[in-house]
Amino acid sequence: MNSNNSLPPNAANARPAPSRVRGVLMVIGGLLLIASTYLLIWALRGTLSETGPRELLSLGYGLGGLLLLFLTAGLPLGAILLAAGGARLSSAGQAGRVLLPLLVIMLVFFAFHAIRLLTDLNFPFLLFALTGFLFIALFIALVWIWARKRSTLGPQRRRVADLQLGAGLSFFSAAWQSCGLAGAPGFALYPEIVQKLGNRTFIADQAFAVQFFIVLGFVFLLLAMRAEHA
Repeated sequence: MNSNNSLPPNAANARPAPSRVRGVLMVIGGLLLIASTYLLIWALRGTLSETGPRELLSLGYGLGGLLLLFLTAGLPLGAILLAAGGARLSSAGQAGRVLLPLLVIMLVFFAFHAIRLLTDLNFPFLLFALTGFLFIALFIALVWIWARKRSTLGPQRRRVADLQLGAGLSFFSAAWQSCGLAGAPGFALYPEIVQKLGNRTFIADQAFAVQFFIVLGFVFLLLAMRAEHA
């Protein structure tokens, strides 16, 4: 007699339990990273306003540098961990093809960010100009693919594609506003010009515009995912 026949019907479903536990832990860890970043920024707002971020490097025998790196990288890394845990809980193993390269890219970027902070390297203005042109090129590619595929889609899929384009347009608008914030006409990267022009109100408005369009992009993206599920 085969011993497998004596197993209850739900025995096979009990095997992936450790995977679900890991998924739950990843989700909790991601949420903790995201929440702790916000809470630390709130708790340190007085110190940051008085001393500036670079002064943290000398605090606690170098531990301030680790704290500053955590404030910079904690939220995006927590977001990736949250997404990976959600993918594991939903048994969507293929999500690793996107999340793992994204995690590597994030780690490389924030390692470079830490080195730049320690060595006090300055980004040339030309780099921001190049990224501005990159924004335009990527958005044109997005519109090109959307326009070519839209006519071949059914009504429901067409609605999903339109909402995705709305998200792309919102993020593109946020990128454009950030260029005006950091460069001309906001000049947030150049405090001496800000003080000379007295355009702090304009910079605050630009920062609000960036946040507004980012939120709008996430709303469009959420609606697209809901429409696709429907």
